[in-house]
Amino acid sequence: MEEILILQMGGTIDKDYPKTRHGYAFEVGEPAVRRVLARLRPARSVIIKLETICRKDSMDITDEDRSALAERVTGATQGKVVVTHGTDTLLHTSTYLANILRAHGVTNKTIVFTGAHTPERFRDTDADFNVGVALGGVQAAAHGVWVAMNGILLPWDRVDRDDTGQFVPRRRQLPVTV
Repeated sequence: MEEILILQMGGTIDKDYPKTRHGYAFEVGEPAVRRVLARLRPARSVIIKLETICRKDSMDITDEDRSALAERVTGATQGKVVVTHGTDTLLHTSTYLANILRAHGVTNKTIVFTGAHTPERFRDTDADFNVGVALGGVQAAAHGVWVAMNGILLPWDRVDRDDTGQFVPRRRQLPVTV
C-alpha cells in the first residue's frame, strides 16, 4: 500500500480554545487529523505521514504559504496527498496548487483538499466525515487536485460554495489559467 502524506495548512478544522490566559479567540493548534485518525482507525494497510506547512486561519494564508505547499507537494515522494485547510480560501489554494502543478508538468499526484466548517474539537463537527471522504478519495481518484467537503469529491475546478457556505458541484466550467 502506498503512503499517504497529510499536510496541515490550518483553518477551522484545527482551531482550538485559547491556551493563553485571558485569551478570547480560537487558536490554530496541533493537527486535528491526528485525533480524527485515532477515532476513525483506518485500516492498518493505510500508511500515513503527517506534516505541517502552516497553522493559520485560511484568511491569513499568503501566496508564500501556498508556494511552500506547492514545493512540498511537488517534492514529495508520495503520490497521494491530503491537505487540511480552512474553508474560506480552500478553493483559492486548490486552484493555486492545480495551476502550479500544471505549469511544472506534475501529472503523477492525487491531491485532495478537505477541512471543516466546525472545529474538530466540537461535538457536532464535520471534520471526521470530511477527513474520511478525503482519505477514501485520495486512494480512489485519478491524478489531479480534488476537493472533499460536505460528502462530495470533485475536481478543484468543478466545485463552488453556495450562499450557505456549503461546497457544491459547480454549474459552469471555469477557464483554465496558468
